[in-house]
Amino acid sequence: MTDDLTEIADKVIETDVLMIGGGVGGCCAVAKAKENGLDVTLIEKAHIDRSGSAGQGIDHYEGFFTRDGTTTLENVSNEDWRLGRYGVRYPNLNVKYRLYKCQFWVFEQLEKLGVPMRWDDGEPYWIPFPFVGWERRKTGLRVHWTNIKPILGRAVRRSGARILNRTMAIDLLTTDGKVVGATAVNIRTGEFIVIKAKATLIATGKLMRLYNPETPMPWKYKFRYHFCPASSAGDGYALVYRAGGDLVNMDINAWTFRIRDDLTCSYGSFSLNDGVPMKTYTWDGEEIINPNATRYKQLEDEGKTPIYFGFDHFSEDSHKRLEVAFADERMLSFKVAEERGFNPKTHRYELQDLSPTGFYRVSGIYIDENFRVLRGNEPIEGLYAFGDGSAGGTSGVAGAATGGLLLAEDLPEILKDMDEPEIDISQVEEHKQIALAPLAVEEGVEPLELESAIRDICERYVGMFKSEGKLREGLRRLGSLKDWLGKLSAESPHHITGYLECRNLLDLAEVHIKACIERKETRGNYFRSDYPEIDKDMDGKFFSQRIENGKEIIELREPIPLKPEYLKDAEEEKAELQTADAAS
Repeated sequence: MTDDLTEIADKVIETDVLMIGGGVGGCCAVAKAKENGLDVTLIEKAHIDRSGSAGQGIDHYEGFFTRDGTTTLENVSNEDWRLGRYGVRYPNLNVKYRLYKCQFWVFEQLEKLGVPMRWDDGEPYWIPFPFVGWERRKTGLRVHWTNIKPILGRAVRRSGARILNRTMAIDLLTTDGKVVGATAVNIRTGEFIVIKAKATLIATGKLMRLYNPETPMPWKYKFRYHFCPASSAGDGYALVYRAGGDLVNMDINAWTFRIRDDLTCSYGSFSLNDGVPMKTYTWDGEEIINPNATRYKQLEDEGKTPIYFGFDHFSEDSHKRLEVAFADERMLSFKVAEERGFNPKTHRYELQDLSPTGFYRVSGIYIDENFRVLRGNEPIEGLYAFGDGSAGGTSGVAGAATGGLLLAEDLPEILKDMDEPEIDISQVEEHKQIALAPLAVEEGVEPLELESAIRDICERYVGMFKSEGKLREGLRRLGSLKDWLGKLSAESPHHITGYLECRNLLDLAEVHIKACIERKETRGNYFRSDYPEIDKDMDGKFFSQRIENGKEIIELREPIPLKPEYLKDAEEEKAELQTADAAS
């Protein structure tokens, strides 16, 4: 074994900061870190001008503003929000506190990067979120961001950062429990790259590809329409997990009434609409108030499905604004729909069965309020995560941009006394062998065939309504697929992407199923047919999973409580808002 990295790698890069993922969060972090005088390297498996969940555009910025120009922390201290939509707590409310406190600072930072935060009249376009109770105060921005990624791409190039497009991370490099960089492969040239870094940042988006797409099953190789699914393979989750970091709430995946409509593939922000909710109907026209997982099951039993979204109650002005949402998020959708005779003012959108989708908000990489990745309750030195892939409410553009900017602002102080990273050569050799192996396989299996098998197993044996027998059979069938990883072939370096994504998806599907086996209860949107009641011993707790000394660890944990100073601030603001309500 050589001790010279240059004899193993085609390229060796030494940098202060390695940013893995060039979406909104990654681009914001890189631009800010360069502004703060750091040497920064960004790797992105696509191209930063159109990569990530925002690649097709964005129609709203889900910040936590209020109309009087302040942020509200009432939701941080509200018990209902702590329990969350899924009946489980956020792992660390302090993360959300930091995000909420600096929304207007982030607004200004995005404007400096060239992102248009205002409309033609020079004012932000505030939209109330159509919820009840305290959430009536949660106000976001309607934005017209078909070009946000090209704008941020230009900002990164102007910053002078080192940009490696079409480059995919293989694994993190670790020494004595610290993360000291990563290995990567250029998926156009096959170049094997070693990157030594004092700080490694991960913002690679959601995990969205463990389940099947929403349209008819003959299209089994399609990805989801939503959230730029072609990139959302959970790469960051897998990198962190194999490096010993915790993933949390991996039993709790998102669910939705997926649109399954032969006339239009449009999908916009149906839940926002300037504060006017869409209406939901049964097949015979009965309006459903606040449909949820339990209500849907009742409707199914009553023979009231399929169900539909409708917008015939919208004003002409609201219809025009909804068109902006469609145009921003799904540029092709209106053109396709128009050719099919689609009229958005009268058409009702058929919804597919209640179905699991990706992992977000409460699920993902376990971090603290400084965006350090945690192993148990201790941070892993040199490793940070933010954005959709990290658990704790850092999802969406507001979470990704805010997390990236906050962390980049702190990095000079973090790095000033940090030692130079030392690389374990044996890890580098192992990573190279893993990544380039499919190039030597002749007449092998295409990666998408294996991915489709993984998705079919999750759809069939995990799904929305779970049971012990189904879960264990799914785990058994998933295990039978592992040998196929070595049979995948890559005709060119370009196909290495699919191979590495399959490797990640296999690991994460196993994590997902094992977490579901452990949660023996039904609560929120999590259904176990064989355990239909809530387990009170699990109230407010969550599962964390990691690899420790080669062994898989799964633990039921308590959330990290809100710091006393944060809670005091939140409670004071809540009292002020209540006083203002009473006065008005």
